[in-house]
Amino acid sequence: MSPALPLPPGWALRRVDTIATVQPGRGATRARVPSTLTRRQLRCSNLGWGALDLTKVSTTELTREQSRRYDLRPGDVLLAEASGSVERIGRPVLWNGEIEDCSFHSGLIRVRPVPGVDPRYLCHALSYDALRGEFGRRARGATGLKHLGSTAVREWRVPVPPPAEQRRVADALDELLGRLDSGEAAHNAAYQGLPRLWDSVLNAVVTGRLTEDVTADGPTEAPPTGPLSPIAEVAEVTAGLRTPKAAETGSSHPYLGVANVAREALTLGDVRQVTIPVHAVDSVRHHLVEAGDLLVVRQNGSLERIGQAALWHGELAGALYQNHLVRIRPGSRLLPRFLELVWNAPAIRRRLQDQVRGTTGSLSVRLEDVKAVTVPVSALPVQERLVRAAEVWREHVNATRALVADARRSGPELRLAILAHALSGRLTGHGTADDPTQADEPTRFPETGYEQQEFDFR
Repeated sequence: MSPALPLPPGWALRRVDTIATVQPGRGATRARVPSTLTRRQLRCSNLGWGALDLTKVSTTELTREQSRRYDLRPGDVLLAEASGSVERIGRPVLWNGEIEDCSFHSGLIRVRPVPGVDPRYLCHALSYDALRGEFGRRARGATGLKHLGSTAVREWRVPVPPPAEQRRVADALDELLGRLDSGEAAHNAAYQGLPRLWDSVLNAVVTGRLTEDVTADGPTEAPPTGPLSPIAEVAEVTAGLRTPKAAETGSSHPYLGVANVAREALTLGDVRQVTIPVHAVDSVRHHLVEAGDLLVVRQNGSLERIGQAALWHGELAGALYQNHLVRIRPGSRLLPRFLELVWNAPAIRRRLQDQVRGTTGSLSVRLEDVKAVTVPVSALPVQERLVRAAEVWREHVNATRALVADARRSGPELRLAILAHALSGRLTGHGTADDPTQADEPTRFPETGYEQQEFDFR
């Protein structure tokens, strides 16, 4: 449980089972038996952070008694009871009656506030501990699925102000966190839109319409590039080397695979080494990669990976490449960086992906199809101008990505700070009892199902 927040006069730290009834869910029943009712059933997968995902809701069979016991009513708070990720355990969501006659699975716990407890306030209070990972630390279980348990929820303590202050705090939090949600949604949309922006930049390189003006709404028009030519006419296109047989002695070489090549990026943290027997060294020399070569993925289980390419800058000496890759060595009419930009443009990669053969799990393109891909071949000064413009745009995109990433990282911290401020009575300016003359009068709550409670908010 999180460290106790400083509470103003009139507030009290209370167990959940003194302000709500706590009910664990029920597992799904598939077999239809007499006198049962078909009910929709929420699962842990339907709970996000502060939001419900109702795109896919399962069904279950319940008796009338079970239907009453596991029903959901507006104002109920649902908690994730079990998850493979401790960060997700205990995340609460407020139920507002989105689906009629709905029940909940055993992976969830229903917390139903008694009259006098604002459901929104209780949900916010539980969110604070969930976001801090306190529920996850309380969870138990072997490696894999962790369980919180209804007992832990019943014993959980939350700060509780008088009813009127609960409503004020809930109203303030709804407004502030709603703004934060909107801001985070905008940040996420901006972050997800950056790859599309870079796609448009690459396509503008292909058409020759890219300029260095990043203040425009997008890539602006400029003189188009030269005519299209098959890549085999302006570059050397060579298939990769099949995995050589293991040899105890010989020449050791880095052996690049598909996992080492991404779109405009090389990942060289884990590169396989192969030993070529001395008598076979000369036969593999034409499979060595040199600075300026473009490595292209031509076989993979994912269609999106087909055609992705990265420029080799000589990072590892004597590197070979496997047969799932193709090496393109540009001739004198192509700048290597220009070729990398053009080849990774969606407009060019789609031409290659249209030639994919195979079934799910094993997709590939023939070497002949790679050689037939056409690329723009403009004058070298034009290529240089387009490369410079692309680098300006890349700096702009990377700077924007860094700013948005920082904003996204600050979101959870800001959310926790807002909740902590609210749950210690510092958000509304009404932290003390609503009527000081009545501060000694206890606030009485109805039967919770466990024990009769009297709350004294002194």
